Amino acid sequence: MSKTFTQEQLDEAIADAKLEWVNNELDPVVAERDNLLQYKPKDLSEEEKAFKQQQQDFFNQKVDFQLEKNGLTQFKDVIRVEDEEELNSVVEALTQITKQIKLDSGYVPDNHLKDNEYDKFAQEGNVSGMISTKLSKLFK
Repeated sequence: MSKTFTQEQLDEAIADAKLEWVNNELDPVVAERDNLLQYKPKDLSEEEKAFKQQQQDFFNQKVDFQLEKNGLTQFKDVIRVEDEEELNSVVEALTQITKQIKLDSGYVPDNHLKDNEYDKFAQEGNVSGMISTKLSKLFK
């Protein structure tokens, strides 16, 4: 015994199933989407994008100038800062590091000049000793 359905009954069953699906499945998803749209970032206009780019370019020029002013241009490609406060702290730290490197790699003589007899007598204020030292070098 097979049941046959008329086209109207079939159309009505499909419409009921579709309505049930819309109410149970689609409407909650659409409501959630609409709720989440409030958190979507605002799309910037072309003028706002151009202004933001100008601000970034200006800040990059400020960074370059600050580095050049402090003799740190060789670090230009590795420094990534977001604001002026961070830039100042990075420049200060790099300046201290480069100063220390210059001190550490500076010339340090292996042997210092030794004081000779003449200099000893000069420090003591002994004029006769200074003269005798000079005369002794003449008659050697």
